[in-house]
Order: sequence, then C-alpha cells, then structure tokens
Amino acid sequence: MLLWGLFVRLISAMVSAGVAVAVLASCSPGETTGDPKPATSTGAAGGTSDSSEPSATKTPRPKELKLDGIDPCATYTTTQQGELKVDEARSQPLDVVKSGSPAPTCRYRSNGQSLFSYNVALVSEEGIEYWEGGSNLDVDPKTVSGFAAYQLKLTGTSEGYCSYAVDVADGQQLYVQFFPIGDGFTQDQMCQNAAKGAELALATLQTLK
Repeated sequence: MLLWGLFVRLISAMVSAGVAVAVLASCSPGETTGDPKPATSTGAAGGTSDSSEPSATKTPRPKELKLDGIDPCATYTTTQQGELKVDEARSQPLDVVKSGSPAPTCRYRSNGQSLFSYNVALVSEEGIEYWEGGSNLDVDPKTVSGFAAYQLKLTGTSEGYCSYAVDVADGQQLYVQFFPIGDGFTQDQMCQNAAKGAELALATLQTLK
C-alpha cells in the first residue's frame, strides 16, 4: 500500500507539471492595450478583413495627396499651431503600422496649463485599409474635409487617446493622434481635437503638393 501511494503521488505530480507546462506554452508576450495594432490587415501583408467590420473605403478622394518627401513638421503652419494651442514641434518617427520602419512624424506639444500633443505621422507604406479587421481598437468610419477616414480609440477605456487615419493616396495615410499628457479631456474632446488636427493638416498638405 505504501508503494502504491507513492506511485499515485508521483503520477499526480507528473500530470500537474504537464498541465503547468501546457499553460505556460500557451502564453506568449502579448501587446499591451496601448498598442494600436489590428489583429488582421488588408494591407501588403496579405491579411483579410472581417466583412462585419466597418469600412470607410472607398469614398472618392477630393484629390490625391502623396506624402513622399514631406517634412511632417511642416504640416501645421504657425497660425494653425496657434489655433491648436501647441508651442513646440519636434520630429519623432512613429511606427504607426508596426512595420519596423517608423513613419516620419512630428510631435506638436502644448506646454501650457493643459499638457497634450498632436502626433502627425505621414505613412507612405500602408493605406487606411490597415485598420480594417479585428483589433484592440474601436474603428469608426468618418470623413475629414471630404477624405475617407477612420476614427481610432482604444477599446474598453475613455482615458487613452484618439486618432484619425485619413485616406490621402493609394497605400498612404495621414495619421493624426491627439494624446493627452495630463487629465482634463473627455473621450469626445480627444476625438474632436484629433479630427480638427487632421482637418488642418489636410489643408496644409494641399498647399505643399
């Protein structure tokens, strides 16, 4: 009986260890909720979108705005920066579409009583179709100054940020993110600011091309 008890305990321990290994094997380092990357993409990577997801494509563009060679810190004029209440512009590339090749991006920051930034990225390797499909984002079709766009918010929170991805050319998108550094902004205010930032950037881009 003693040997039988030891045998049972040995088998039980081996089973428990096997379960633990299986659980660990099924877990892998995942993206944080702050990482706005879709689970699938319709871009060059060859993914497919879920037909149940919203789609902003394809509203005809008022005009094509190629982003190649444009300085992202030229996307807001001095007057526009005053309208947005930002007082600092710094080049800070951002890997918007997780390609490993960060897009030219300008961080326009307010250093006043309310701290926030407008991050304007000129993505020349993926169109807004990238945002279609499953993701950790709420993706809503919009238009900005006649251009098809997606409004992007992190799912499950109203305290993150809000972004607009605008269809400016085949395989290219203007990405404008309103990012609050401090408190004091509702989700609606963040999205209104992001939409305004996208509208002003589009106005400037049309003078640069």
